[in-house]
Amino acid sequence: MSKPFQIGIVVDVVPLSLLDRGWEYFEVPASMHCSALLCDTEWQAWKETYRKDGRPTPVTSHLLGPGTSWKGASGPLYNRDVILWSLERQFQRMHELGVKYAGCWGGHFRCPEGFDRTKAIDQGISSINIMADFAEKYGMQIALEPQAEHDTLFPRYLEGVAFAKLTGRKCVKVMADLNYFLELEQPLEDILKAPDYCLNVHVQGDGGAQPNVGEREEILTHLFTVLKHAGYDKGVSAACPWVVTNGAKEIDYRFETDFTLRYLQGLRDKVYR
Repeated sequence: MSKPFQIGIVVDVVPLSLLDRGWEYFEVPASMHCSALLCDTEWQAWKETYRKDGRPTPVTSHLLGPGTSWKGASGPLYNRDVILWSLERQFQRMHELGVKYAGCWGGHFRCPEGFDRTKAIDQGISSINIMADFAEKYGMQIALEPQAEHDTLFPRYLEGVAFAKLTGRKCVKVMADLNYFLELEQPLEDILKAPDYCLNVHVQGDGGAQPNVGEREEILTHLFTVLKHAGYDKGVSAACPWVVTNGAKEIDYRFETDFTLRYLQGLRDKVYR
């Protein structure tokens, strides 16, 4: 019988102290909690917060994004010197948290209209090589996240796999985000075409909200079945903007995350029983 995947949560907005112990890991928003722009005091405070909770932090998202000093892994905003400086600090901090898989959003690998695509690809590979150098130093892997926008270098999952292979770096692989699969009508079975390349999975509900919102149970069950067939035993993270589902005037993160956790546990048990 396949070993089930773990259930985790991206902690970009939800305080760690509110989260039920059933959440098996945290996905760290790197550009927020490990940012190169944080002073040492700020960084030590975040590190202590994770240490006190004690749960593993095997994966990050937001390797590029708010809180970074660089704006593009390719395209007109590419700046190699700034990328190098930023990532050196950020990878050191991720390493201190015990991160294994550094998620890198594909939305920062762009080739806007009028920009030379060959140049954008060269810049993208340069950015990934910098990441890969640090990843290899600290025993990590890179998870490129295809982002479903057509002006990016790898909008689809299998294009992300091909781009990862193009870099020639063994530590560079991909992740799967349910929203982006659905946006471009990609078959979830594409994961089975390169199962060893999948390092992380994101799930959401309708409108991008928490997975239990809307009518995605059949799709989520399908995805979990694909992951079972792939022998995937890493993490599936609730990566979503949280919305009110209980009629409250203000969002109750404890209620919403508890409800979502039970929902995901139930679907996992259904697929793996």
